[in-house]
Amino acid sequence: MRRTPRTHTLPRSVLWGLLPSLPFLFLFRDPLPLALGLLVGPSHMFLDVFKERGIYVKKGGRRRIALAHFSYDDPLVNGLAVLLGALMLFASMRLHTYHYYNYYS
Repeated sequence: MRRTPRTHTLPRSVLWGLLPSLPFLFLFRDPLPLALGLLVGPSHMFLDVFKERGIYVKKGGRRRIALAHFSYDDPLVNGLAVLLGALMLFASMRLHTYHYYNYYS
C-alpha cells in the first residue's frame, strides 16, 4: 500500500488502528485491545516521521512533514526504528503488567 493522506495522517492513523480492534471489543468484552488500537497508529506515525518522505499533515491537503529525511533502505536507521518500536512494545507490556498485577493482587 502506498503512503497516502488517507492512511498517513495522525488523526486517520488513530482510526485505522482503532478499526481492527473493534471486533475484539465486541467478541471478548475487553477494552485493552481498544486502547492498544488507539496507540498503534500514532506510534507508527512517530516512527514514520523520521523516514525519507515523512507523514502527511492536514494543512493544504497533501503536505508532508519529515524530521530527519532518512532513506528507507538505511540499515542503521531501520535497526534503530525496530529497536525503538520494540522498546515501545516492552514499555506498554510492562505498564499493563504492573497495573494488572496491582489490580488483581
